[in-house]
Amino acid sequence: MATEAARIDLARKALDLYLQEHGDERRWRYPLAGSDVAECDIVDLLMDLLLLARASGHDPCTVLRKTQVHLDAETGQRC
Repeated sequence: MATEAARIDLARKALDLYLQEHGDERRWRYPLAGSDVAECDIVDLLMDLLLLARASGHDPCTVLRKTQVHLDAETGQRC
């Protein structure tokens, strides 16, 4: 299994590619001080992934619940 750092790096690459495709469509983004990643960009990517899940026959709510379980199990972060 990949380390947390490797997974973060992969997620960063996915977000960067996603943002390149959207270019000027992004109207608002407010990264935290000292960060170049805006929460709204992550939310937009997650939303589009959930749309993909639905289009592929998966229930987006189930995908979110499973993601929460994985987050808790791997990081101890509860939502």
